[in-house]
Amino acid sequence: MTLGGLMKIGLFGDVSELLGILKSLAVTPLPPGTKRSQTDVKEVWTRHGAVTTLCALVNAYPYSVTPWMPELLVFLSKFTRSNVMIANTVKKSMLNFKRTHLDNWTEHKIKFTEDQLLLLQDLLVSPNYYA
Repeated sequence: MTLGGLMKIGLFGDVSELLGILKSLAVTPLPPGTKRSQTDVKEVWTRHGAVTTLCALVNAYPYSVTPWMPELLVFLSKFTRSNVMIANTVKKSMLNFKRTHLDNWTEHKIKFTEDQLLLLQDLLVSPNYYA
């Protein structure tokens, strides 16, 4: 069974606790006193795993916007300039979000604040070459 299926049957109950754990794993700083080369690979994989799971939560609701999704999309946008592997995962998830929510965007955009909409527009709309 997929994460989306487990979410929809209510296995996790309130998603806020799961989101909190995953967000803290995604931004976990390196432990003090360790050399960057010693923990770099472990930290990248931990962060990538947390970000991939957060992206899976976004993709679990392809044609709706849950109350926690706008804030999660803003949080994920911080990783678009991260490690290449993590950035590609986030960009792919954002493009999938755009593709699945485009048809009913007039309904969905009501659930976002102005700042969130501007951030999403910057991420999802390609810059115009002639602008």
